[in-house]
Amino acid sequence: MALPAGTCFQQTLAAANGRGVAPGQANVWDLGPDFSIGDGGDDQLDGALALKVAVGGATALFPYDQMYSELTALGPTLGLADQLLAVSFSADGALTTSSNATGRYAFLHAGVDVRLQQVLDLRAATGGISLSWTGSLGLLDLRDFADPSQFVQVVLRDTSDGLLAVLYRTDLTGSTGTWASASLTAYAGQVVVLSFEQRTGKTGSVIDNVSVKDSTSREFVVNGDFEAQASGWLMSDAKASQNVRSGVRTLRGLEVQRSFFAQPDQPWGRVTDVFHNASAAPVTAVVTYITNLGSDNGGVIYPTPGASLKGLTTWDSGYREDRDIGFVFGAADGTTYRSASVLNLRDGSDELRVGFNISVPAGGSVTLINFIVLMGVATGVAATDVTAKASAVDVAVADIANNFRTRLAYQRGLTQEQLDTLKNF
Repeated sequence: MALPAGTCFQQTLAAANGRGVAPGQANVWDLGPDFSIGDGGDDQLDGALALKVAVGGATALFPYDQMYSELTALGPTLGLADQLLAVSFSADGALTTSSNATGRYAFLHAGVDVRLQQVLDLRAATGGISLSWTGSLGLLDLRDFADPSQFVQVVLRDTSDGLLAVLYRTDLTGSTGTWASASLTAYAGQVVVLSFEQRTGKTGSVIDNVSVKDSTSREFVVNGDFEAQASGWLMSDAKASQNVRSGVRTLRGLEVQRSFFAQPDQPWGRVTDVFHNASAAPVTAVVTYITNLGSDNGGVIYPTPGASLKGLTTWDSGYREDRDIGFVFGAADGTTYRSASVLNLRDGSDELRVGFNISVPAGGSVTLINFIVLMGVATGVAATDVTAKASAVDVAVADIANNFRTRLAYQRGLTQEQLDTLKNF
């Protein structure tokens, strides 16, 4: 079965400052309809790697108009070996403020086919049977750019996975049933499977205090409060594609196609742009990548040590809690940025630009690749002046810049044609 395309991808990396998008997941790669990166999960960004093409002095932006139907999900298939998470059992109270969860709870991560299930033997149940739980729904992404088949549901299945009843469901068309309670009386005398399920790309759901009782208050759920974590419960295998390709847009005579790839267990996301010239004459263009930082002019920005001028590192000296970022752009023809000069002064610039001069032969293509590095650390929290370095980002950026061609992990998901026409690495 082909996996669907995603537009948000959680990064399985812990947040040192305690603020994450999910248990064990600090950041998110949230694609916009122009294939820029939106926020990052901690306000690191206000849009990164927007693309502009200039030919003969006339410019055009890759438009903010992609539709979900245009997206293509590509390999590889990622899973548990890549630390793609399906269900976690957490006691992180920061994620449960409005969920009525207590102590430890189950967290259903954003994903394609996430299920948390328990087999219920109701053969000895007497009288009415009631199901209850507490928790909070994962948010559905309402943009035209998002997966139209998203849902969160609570269902009953038979032991062969056949659907018996939808107890609650919310999707992009509306909701049915009542969240947090349902009657199972019709299934007295049967063995059924209670299943909490979701297909979302944006946020996860919190489930806690699951209880199924009959008229004598006999409890049929084991470990419904999840204090024993997974005991008594079954979870789905996590599978996803995190390599997604856009539709083609023509910018100043060049056919441009963007793609994004990230592995959950890696600190980087990769944007790949292919510029194809379908005309009979070569085209010379200036390609500019525009990033707006989320540090509100308080970003400390510097060439990454050891990266041979192929990368930049930035950390927030204004709010000082936004997590660190790195950019790896390889052999660029120019970079434009202004760093903050003093903690809390905000005399820098949020705009960061990286430019490339390309010449695309008639009938040929040129490929450019950019990496963004997101870490779980906020250097600004402990920094005493702007000479502080975001060391974890520095190491990751330098390794990509120096070893892209020799470490196949950085090339995962690329085609041979992209590698053969790659200009900046």
